[in-house]
Amino acid sequence: MSPVPPKNLKEWHTPSSRTEVIHELIHGVDRYNPSNLSFMEEYLQSQIASSEYDLLANLAILKLYQFNPQLSNPDVILNILIKALSATVHGPDFNLCLALLREPAAIVHDIDSDDESLIIAMPFLQNLHELVRTCQFTKFWAEFNGSSEAAQLLRSNPNYFPAHEDLVPKLRNQFASTIAASFSRVRLAQLARWLDLKPAEVPAWCKEAEWSVDGEVAVVPENGDNNVKAGVVKENVQLKQLTKLVAAAAY
Repeated sequence: MSPVPPKNLKEWHTPSSRTEVIHELIHGVDRYNPSNLSFMEEYLQSQIASSEYDLLANLAILKLYQFNPQLSNPDVILNILIKALSATVHGPDFNLCLALLREPAAIVHDIDSDDESLIIAMPFLQNLHELVRTCQFTKFWAEFNGSSEAAQLLRSNPNYFPAHEDLVPKLRNQFASTIAASFSRVRLAQLARWLDLKPAEVPAWCKEAEWSVDGEVAVVPENGDNNVKAGVVKENVQLKQLTKLVAAAAY
């Protein structure tokens, strides 16, 4: 199977996993009705449980929080950001979510909470996103698996990273899609660092991704991005086609 299955615009706009009820809430006037917030938050939990992803639904939740800051739920916010983090390397998902959020301290103040999880974890997720966006994959895993307060909080709290059972595989697949667009051959040792795999695990991962192994090198199938070839374009332009241009230049 390919590291990242192709997605079309329709699947992004209207995921097949989205129910008709949720679809009506997102695209109708009721999307601004705070009484529907509980349904939207339950839908997020179903996304987490089923490894599905619906960006527009999650943005609708954040929009409701923006209009009703006293209803903000830090756990929901962090889970939406985690979902967006693993959804794409170069897409706008994470930044679209951030655009609807204020500083974490202000959010916590509005709900009169003493829990500082959002204040600790949100900047950390922003840093992870920046590392993903700039393709610093080795450094990403060092932070992801690191001993910082935020990293330990997100890994140890069952409501965060552990709730997303497919998080690490999805991150690896997203990173692999970028690697595949840039390389036709990658050393296995380097690939292990980029994907946070043990050296012994790399050949099996390559086989599942339909990449071949040639000695100590992973061979990435040609995909249109990693096999750029020089081309010669010839155009046959007849003199009579230039008549108007020559005539215009004479004035």
